[in-house]
Amino acid sequence: MLDKNIKYILKNIKNHGYEAYLVGGAVRSFLLGLDVSDFDITTNALPQIIEKIFKKTIPTGKKFGTITVIHENNSYEITTFRSDGHYSDGRRPDNISFSDELTEDLKRRDFTMNAICMDYDENIIDYFGGTEDIKNRVVRCIGDPDQRFNEDALRMLRAVRFMTQLGFSLDEKTRLSIVKNSFLIKHISAERIRDELNKILISDKPSEGIRTLIDTELMKYIIPEYMNTVGFDQHNPYHDKDVFEHTMEVLDNIEPKLNLRLAALFHDISKPECFTQDENGRGHFFGHHIKSAVLGKEIMERLKYSCDMIEDVRILIRYHLLKEIDMKDKGVKKFINNVGIERLDDMFSLNIADIKGKSSNAGFEKVEVLREKCRAIIENKEPLSKKDLNINGYDLEALGIEKGSIYTELLDKALDLVLEYPGKNTKEELTEYILSLINNKKGLDS
Repeated sequence: MLDKNIKYILKNIKNHGYEAYLVGGAVRSFLLGLDVSDFDITTNALPQIIEKIFKKTIPTGKKFGTITVIHENNSYEITTFRSDGHYSDGRRPDNISFSDELTEDLKRRDFTMNAICMDYDENIIDYFGGTEDIKNRVVRCIGDPDQRFNEDALRMLRAVRFMTQLGFSLDEKTRLSIVKNSFLIKHISAERIRDELNKILISDKPSEGIRTLIDTELMKYIIPEYMNTVGFDQHNPYHDKDVFEHTMEVLDNIEPKLNLRLAALFHDISKPECFTQDENGRGHFFGHHIKSAVLGKEIMERLKYSCDMIEDVRILIRYHLLKEIDMKDKGVKKFINNVGIERLDDMFSLNIADIKGKSSNAGFEKVEVLREKCRAIIENKEPLSKKDLNINGYDLEALGIEKGSIYTELLDKALDLVLEYPGKNTKEELTEYILSLINNKKGLDS
């Protein structure tokens, strides 16, 4: 049943002698039985008419026919029927013209499932077979897909996103057109690409979307570095899948948090670059976690992710390799310090998903032992970083030590001592230790 506010808006426009319909994603979601949170309305009333009909409006896109109506403290976009001119930049029409015909407005849209309308009485108006495509769970372009994608190349990525989010398939003609026109995605801004990629990643089965980006060749232009992982044999008994297939398992096995899905996507991206084989033909990937963290950061910077998200993902990738962790207390404390207490749960999620993508589940026990050790150390409030030391730069200055890089060196050594012997974290013990380091250095230099 339609939202009462939508019914009010539709009826109000109709009572003034104009047509008005709910259109697009809201109708699609309504037909799929999904929750609807975003409502778009299309009408033959011109923008200035909408401004007169409703008391509170915002001219959000008046030039393009869109007025935002505020009703009951909610915002609703109302757009006049229109037809688009030529798309010379592959992103937006050079000009638009308003129309009195609903079909003119609908045929300029991207996919059949997004061109279905609903009137005040909840009658469905469907000129392009969108209802049938929803029933058959197919994403299909309206008319000629080549024309649709040349108008706005982002539609290719949107097709993959809708397919992934809704569990649909791509119409074959639409899929072939994406392959043919995949290079056009180069004209789309990094921000728009990033936003669609995010929606793919947090869907129920993101691997379907990533596979389709590979199959349609869009990935070659979005994240070209990723292509090296496809089919890359790991030649390792712990892995019964190539790098790409392993990554897809990890991606699907981790909770739908964007930082975790991004970390899963990039955690092994540099394995092909780091690959070596020993005399027995066994594959090794020394330092791949370090290089993957660097490359993941570069890719995310290119796609304009926030600095916080980039750093979060970088750290998860950089420290995800379990065999790098010394399970003695000192090593666990360094691990906590490197990862950050706030990221530990996410790190363990990545570790577990990584193991699920391997040939056996050996390693779960190590994750649980590490988790328990971290918990005990944190609960005991043991010192973990230089800020936890009971000595600082002011104390070093008071000891007559000349300022400089030696401060960092001395505090690093003090932390190293305290990580192994927490009881030595007193000002007296640390002062004595620092002075012994200084005296030894003087003795060595004399």
